[in-house]
Amino acid sequence: MARAAILIRKEGIIGNVNALVGFSKKPLIAVVKADAYGIGAVHVGSILDEVNAVSTLAVACVEEGVELRKAGIKKKILVLGGVLKGEEKALVEYSLTPVVSHREHLKALEGIHIPIQVKYDTGMGRLGFLEELVQDSRIEGVLSHLSSPLDEGFSMLQIKRFEDIVKRYGKLPYIHIESSAGVLYRVPFTTHLRVGLALYGEKPVQDYPLELKRTIELKARIISVKILPKDCPISYSRTYITKKPTKVGVVAFGYADGLMKCLSNKASLYYKGRAVKIIGNITMDMTMVDLTNTDAEVGDWVEIVGENQSFADLAKLAGTIPYELMTNLSRRIRRQVV
Repeated sequence: MARAAILIRKEGIIGNVNALVGFSKKPLIAVVKADAYGIGAVHVGSILDEVNAVSTLAVACVEEGVELRKAGIKKKILVLGGVLKGEEKALVEYSLTPVVSHREHLKALEGIHIPIQVKYDTGMGRLGFLEELVQDSRIEGVLSHLSSPLDEGFSMLQIKRFEDIVKRYGKLPYIHIESSAGVLYRVPFTTHLRVGLALYGEKPVQDYPLELKRTIELKARIISVKILPKDCPISYSRTYITKKPTKVGVVAFGYADGLMKCLSNKASLYYKGRAVKIIGNITMDMTMVDLTNTDAEVGDWVEIVGENQSFADLAKLAGTIPYELMTNLSRRIRRQVV
């Protein structure tokens, strides 16, 4: 039996798709790169493969697309990170659609007859052509990327730049710039939303206009419970000393599983809906919690993320973003669709 598990709620993911589509009136390009933000690309992809409102799955690289195809995923797959020499055969064999953002990407695709999409840099300073018009009969779409979607002024500038580019191409089946946070701008000339975070039930801003369903329950089992006396040090570097006799539980989940060490002595996990504080330094495979005044026993489960706590909550304590916590989730955690 697994010591740690991610329960992926199919109903929640489909509910979030419906909420996004209902708000925008546009189909989704669902971002499942980085193993679906650590949740499990094959598991999430299998759910989305059955959802009509999702037109496309988006991955970062060819390898991620191949993994989905080998798992039986049939929907269109968009490779966001371009294409390099040597990857072109896999694009054809596995029916992957590359995003072209550099002339070298086009060179790699010479003589290959597959649809492509072209990315423009309207203010991200990362991938994308600037103002160059790419002329290629294979082009089916254009896209860009909002760098600061919470900055309305700069986002509107990017959208205007993108609109000027789109006008030079005319009508295309795929035009997209809106992200999970960017959906707020209701861009009238785009054809699709390209979203990841909101799909998984995490709100990109506090006052998000959509009601999202919780889709993930991350939990781990207790592998030790004991009463430690007053003045007992806990874990490496003795960063916590018990102030009284304390019921200490060891949870089979550490920084190798994705619980960042900087959350030591700050965050809480949850046992039967009750917060149990992390005490001492989080270690590679284990985390200690204060189980005083609980009936917790060896083998019981504790919640890390779920009904009581989101990735965003933990990220705030860690001084980072939920994406970083999610994408650090270990492959040794069992994934299960429920």
